Amino acid sequence: MVEVFLERAKQLSGARDLVQDDAEYASAIALLSVHSAIALNDALLIKLTGKTVTGDDHMQAVREMAKRCRSRKLDVTGIAQITTLISAKTRVSYGDEATSYALAFKLSIASQRFEAWVYKRLEEIV
Repeated sequence: MVEVFLERAKQLSGARDLVQDDAEYASAIALLSVHSAIALNDALLIKLTGKTVTGDDHMQAVREMAKRCRSRKLDVTGIAQITTLISAKTRVSYGDEATSYALAFKLSIASQRFEAWVYKRLEEIV
């Protein structure tokens, strides 16, 4: 199951990387950044718990992942990145204002940092 979420994240982050330098795709950059991070968080949580992620409360999944990382004494600095991304999700997904390129770029960077953090944690988990 972890592999399914990692594949999804890889595709979303790959698409993000293809458009991240084009301001015309600000909304797409933001959405791809957020959703690739959600898939990565789900993959890490499954790896930590052995359970499939359920529910729409992505912050609950982040809190659970942070708790599991702490209990295993894993680095938790990536939580700041995923929190930034999840906090922007509703605004960039359903908001009535256009997504600025500055916000999209910020989310892209947060997503890339979170991605690197997750892959490092996955390597540490036995």
